[in-house]
Amino acid sequence: MKKIITILLTAVLALAAALIGSQPASAALVPGTFRPSASNTGIPVGTVLGSLGVPSKPFVITVDGTVIDGMNIYGDVKVQAKNVTIKNSYLHGGNYIPSGNSGVVDANSNLVYGLRLLNNYIHPDVPSYYRDGVVGHEYYAARNHVWGTNDGFGVFNKAGLSSLANVTIEGNYVHDTIYFRNDPAHSDGTHNDGVQVQGGENIRIYANTIVDSGITGPFGGDPNKPGAPAPHGHGCSVILQNNTGTALKNVVVDSNWIDDGLASTCIKPGEVTVSNNRYMRNQWHWNNQPSGQQYVIRIDSRSKTIVHGLNTNVWDDTGAVLTEGRNSGIWYNS
Repeated sequence: MKKIITILLTAVLALAAALIGSQPASAALVPGTFRPSASNTGIPVGTVLGSLGVPSKPFVITVDGTVIDGMNIYGDVKVQAKNVTIKNSYLHGGNYIPSGNSGVVDANSNLVYGLRLLNNYIHPDVPSYYRDGVVGHEYYAARNHVWGTNDGFGVFNKAGLSSLANVTIEGNYVHDTIYFRNDPAHSDGTHNDGVQVQGGENIRIYANTIVDSGITGPFGGDPNKPGAPAPHGHGCSVILQNNTGTALKNVVVDSNWIDDGLASTCIKPGEVTVSNNRYMRNQWHWNNQPSGQQYVIRIDSRSKTIVHGLNTNVWDDTGAVLTEGRNSGIWYNS
């Protein structure tokens, strides 16, 4: 296990060094005017990084208005303050296994408000089935490069708090989630998602590249789907659901580039907007169901779900509009 982690860490650091040295000044790019990729998200070229935190314990922020710029940050970041900004930094996470679901950035505290995450690498040195990229509420994330996490972004407000999530995710590049077969939450291994919305109001997912492609974690691939990269079998690039007791309201998924996953966009009962997105054809269903299940948007219930803008989504390669049907892009489970 230690040898595997060492190999992963060495490869991660080499990739990060190459990326930092080859990027344009991504901070000047306006989401919606560019297609996010490794070359135009994350730390701007020429940034010299300092160092904060230690990998053996969380990095806790409790002072309102804290600004962190140009740092390697070690330890999972726990935000417990208002109007915090983290930008132009490499967020390494901790070298321990979290005790429960969390993230390299954890914004679950009821003290969080106005968190801004700009032009960062969000990539754990030590992946875990409990370590997502960013989780919580009251945050704005733009032009971040997120990879090697369980889920990329998690959006929700805890039951009993305000129903408002107040999250905007735009212009980010999310890819290469890591599959673990021994996930305590799922008997069939981790259900890796690029963006998982679990409840709340005022959520905007705009102009990101979200690719739920997978890396097999240190505990092996999925024995139930031989030959298929594991996350393609279980997760969604974008999933919209209500797991927290807070109904989805004013949730918009617009103008993204979306690929991979079981189905690229999974929609549970509720009212949402999914519009103007461009879909590619690397979903697990597309490549592994010869009987015909070639759809990229899966809606659980026709009678319990309203999806605005559904007929504005297109195939990226042809520009053709997605239509309802197993082989034409959109499928209702019931």
